[in-house]
Parts: sequence; C-alpha cells; structure tokens
Amino acid sequence: MIQVLSKEEMMNFFQTYSRYQISKATGISEQTLANYVKGRTDIGGMSFDKVIKITAYYESLKK
Repeated sequence: MIQVLSKEEMMNFFQTYSRYQISKATGISEQTLANYVKGRTDIGGMSFDKVIKITAYYESLKK
C-alpha cells in the first residue's frame, strides 16, 4: 500500500520549502504549486501522479 501525504501535510510542506525547489524536483510548475497554496485550485483535486511525485520528494528530504 502506498502512503501519501495528507492535505494538511502537503500544505505545510508547500509553505516550508520553496516552490522553486519542489518544482525542480517534481516537474510540477511553480504556478501550479502557488495555485494550491493560495487556494485557487483545490488541493483535494490534485492528480494522483502529482501526489506521488510530491510525496516521493518529501520522503527524500527526510532521509
């Protein structure tokens, strides 16, 4: 079973780390990340592919 970040964990991650860093590591545009942070796009509607990329990057930083 795949463990992914909750909405709260993901928002905290977006606000703790630079969107530039997250964007470069995941391939998700800075604008898309900014839309999630600013509430323009509902984070609950994020594609599973993006969730997996962000979770993988988050986990790599914890090592």
